[in-house]
Amino acid sequence: MKAVQVREFGIEHVAVAEVADPSPGQGEVLIAAEAATVNPADFAVVTGAVAARLPWGSTPPYTPGWDLAGRVVAAGEGVDPSAIGSRVLGFSLWFESLRGTQASLVALPLGNVVPVAEGLPSAKLTTVGLNGLTAWRGLADLKLADSEVLVVTGGAGSVGGFAVQLAAARGLTVIAVVREDQRQDALDLGAAAVVTAGDPGLGAAVRDVVPAGADALLDTASIAGPALAAVRNGGKYVTVTQLPSAERGIDVFRSGGRMDAPALSTLADMAFSGRLRTPVAHVYGVDEARGAYQALSKRTGRGRIVLSF
Repeated sequence: MKAVQVREFGIEHVAVAEVADPSPGQGEVLIAAEAATVNPADFAVVTGAVAARLPWGSTPPYTPGWDLAGRVVAAGEGVDPSAIGSRVLGFSLWFESLRGTQASLVALPLGNVVPVAEGLPSAKLTTVGLNGLTAWRGLADLKLADSEVLVVTGGAGSVGGFAVQLAAARGLTVIAVVREDQRQDALDLGAAAVVTAGDPGLGAAVRDVVPAGADALLDTASIAGPALAAVRNGGKYVTVTQLPSAERGIDVFRSGGRMDAPALSTLADMAFSGRLRTPVAHVYGVDEARGAYQALSKRTGRGRIVLSF
């Protein structure tokens, strides 16, 4: 099979190799991948930015990838063979398993796979994996009531774009923090108001919209400390990256994507129905993997970057 591999850190070392086909173990299925997202988390692996988080004793080559869309082609012991042929969406918690999804064949536990309908292209479907689950978990951890005000930084990005849509669908009032050229994108996603990243003083800009400050903020853009000024006293701040120091009684904590089968199924259903936009900027063939990572490094275009198999 073909697999994206990183033998040394750096985009220039991204390569595609022919490696032995995996076999599904107990309780696992083997998936023939059709598409896999190239996420910022994968970029951090490739460049070595998260090398310190790799499990002790692990050695390269590493195959990146957290999510994929494809079809089950084999079932391991304990799995009903009727699963073979099913179209599925799969998720791999990469830092725990080091089992990357950017490969033409991927073995995953059955619990990390959900069946999906035909129709939506795999390139669009795969994008709801890591990004969608991260946004879903961040919102769930905030435990906000309907009509509360939420600020989402990076509100047109990979995770933030999904967070804006999901929060608006739940009845929250969403203020998106984006670049000026993304203003309309954020409004189209459901933001009630937009603050541009270039505005002097994020807190002041948000309080021009909601004078008392927002009830909560979901930081997907690593703004950290300066973003706290946008949150009211005693509010909530959740980040998918670095934690700032708490102040004014604000509850500060970190969240992240994890496998949640009901959530993943719901995200897929929303994507199929058009209630969740899954924009794709470019689809690269797996043999163009290095070019995909180079494109991600430049952050050009709107939408996600996807590998096809």
